[in-house]
Order: sequence, then structure tokens, then C-alpha cells
Amino acid sequence: MNIKITIAYDGTRFSGWQIQPGRDTVQGALLCAIQKITGQKVDVLASGRTDAGTHALAQVANFHVTSAPTPASFRRALNGALPRDVRIRRLEIVDEDFHARRDALRKSYRYQIYTGPVVSPFEYRYYYHFTYDLEMAPMIEAARALLGEHDFTSFAAAATTAKSAVRTLYRSEVRKVGYRLFYQVEGNGFLQHMVRNIVGTLLEVGTGKRKPYSMANLLKARDRRMAGPTAPSQGLFLVRVKY
Repeated sequence: MNIKITIAYDGTRFSGWQIQPGRDTVQGALLCAIQKITGQKVDVLASGRTDAGTHALAQVANFHVTSAPTPASFRRALNGALPRDVRIRRLEIVDEDFHARRDALRKSYRYQIYTGPVVSPFEYRYYYHFTYDLEMAPMIEAARALLGEHDFTSFAAAATTAKSAVRTLYRSEVRKVGYRLFYQVEGNGFLQHMVRNIVGTLLEVGTGKRKPYSMANLLKARDRRMAGPTAPSQGLFLVRVKY
């Protein structure tokens, strides 16, 4: 059976999605829980990897087992075996050829920034605390300049191994509600650190260190050294994966 799961997790204590020797990872937690319930060793394939400290509201993964309880019972059993910062929101049996990564059409991310003088102890794990004054209009303009198909090499991790840096963004917008600022982005795929590097660059636009039109120049440059710093991981959420 091919099992599709939709997962929410608090990435604070995890070294990212991908299993790593001697480190706590989301994939590792899932593998242990599945083996505990089914007695089977499986390979859990996600829609994409998330960085250390990054969160997910609806990550999607799939795995194959020879037998399993009913979906409702299986979900309940897995949640009982998983740590409390990882939850299976939905579990279903899908076609044998479904593949969580290859079949993904679009992914949505949200980056959260808190601009007030004091961030709540109940929120600091999920916001980047940034207290410098920000001009919203230039940031909105700069974010909009990233829409469409571009080579995003300038916003990729320097050590990325992707064969192509060309991606298409269908949504790229900044909005502010009180002290909370959100960058929301949707695309057909993302490079390692791409969203966090975009956010770091947008913050430079907001503080006046660079102009909104510089985003077009950055895309053309295809040089990571030209863009802004990488924003911290705790503000990033994988929100949704579309199939």
C-alpha cells in the first residue's frame, strides 16, 4: 500500500527534514514511529526537504507498507508513537504511482517577522525578531519584481546542487499587520535557502540599504554574493503543497 501523509511539525529542535546520523530529524522520527507500529522498515519521501529549525503546517510525504491498520487507526497510532512536535494531520491510501516530491505542482511558504520592541515568549520560536524601521512600499515593490519565471541563482545557497536554478513564482507579496510582517510566496519549486535569502534581501530594501529595482539586477547577476543575508530559519513555514 502506498500511504500519503500530511504532517505538521515544529522544527525548532530538529536538524531539518532529512535523516542524519546522531541528529534528531523529522524523517527520522517518522521512520521510527512507522517501524514501531508496522514492524516494517520503510523509506519516507517528502515533497521537499526543510532546513534545521524550519516549521511545516502541511508537509506531504508518502511511503509503502505491505499491510497497515485502517487510515484512522493508523494515524492515531502514529501520533501516539511520534514526539508531540510532529503530528500526522491526515493519512490516506493513494495510487501506487503517487510520489510526494515528483508529483508536487506548487509549494507555498510563509516567513514571519515580528517588528515590535518585545516578542512574546510564546512566539519567539516562530518569528524573526527584527526591530529596525521598515518602509513597506519598497518591500512590496521588490517582492513583486520576483514574480514569474527567473533564474534564482542569486538567492540560492552557495553550495546548492540543483541542476537548474530556474523557478516560477506565482505569488510573492509582503503584508504587515500591526507589528507582524509576513512574506508569502508560492512557486513550482524552491532552491535551498531561497526563501530565507529573499527575505534577507527584502529587509535590506525595507531599511533603505538597497532599492526595489535592484531585485531585477540581482536576478540577472546570478551571483549569491550580490544578494542579502540569509534570514533565520525559525520564521519560515511550509504552508501547503499542491498536487
